[in-house]
Amino acid sequence: MLRRSFCIVAAIMFCTGLAMAEHSHTHVGLNADGIWGNSDDNQLWIFATPSSPQWGTITMLPTGDYIGDKQIYEATLDCWHSAHPESGAFQLDFNNESTQPDWRIALKRISVSSNFFIVDEGSLTPVLTSDGSIFACEEPDWDAELSNGNGGYGAWHFHTHTKFLALAGGAGETFTATFTVIDTGSGYLESAPYTLSFVTVPEPTTLALLGAGLVSIFRTRRK
Repeated sequence: MLRRSFCIVAAIMFCTGLAMAEHSHTHVGLNADGIWGNSDDNQLWIFATPSSPQWGTITMLPTGDYIGDKQIYEATLDCWHSAHPESGAFQLDFNNESTQPDWRIALKRISVSSNFFIVDEGSLTPVLTSDGSIFACEEPDWDAELSNGNGGYGAWHFHTHTKFLALAGGAGETFTATFTVIDTGSGYLESAPYTLSFVTVPEPTTLALLGAGLVSIFRTRRK
């Protein structure tokens, strides 16, 4: 079964090299309650935004490539990024440029739906191929334009992309993927599990035709 999964992923990556994802970030930070000085200060946290931590259902677009009778779909979300709010409430550290931090963030797969695959966008190789497997994000890199959480700019960050792909028979099929994040370096505590939910949608041309049809119906009714 594992060998078959690798073959499917290899076929997927041969068929499509598309970068279809919108550039929205799933953030990784600390201190989920935003208050320093209590028990969650050292625990990693996965979130969409501080005010709305859970992503809604993420769309998966058809690529036009098929394996057998199923089409390859790609999610419109693919980016993992360290948190850098101006308040500094959730940042991993406040080190200066001369000192690279010790944390090393990695994704840990808890579970995924069948016919769902995760690929490193940089190397186009399958990752997180089994429950409990680990995928290391980029090492901390300095960015002078990010908020440092102290009213200025310049912070260490990571920025990693993983493609989410699925094989589906059409629109309306749903998938889930659950992760935690861990620190293989300085020892931040593992995050709580975080589930992303996905749904396949029709091809854009189909949506356009549907919209044109609705406009036509609306105009007819007005007449």
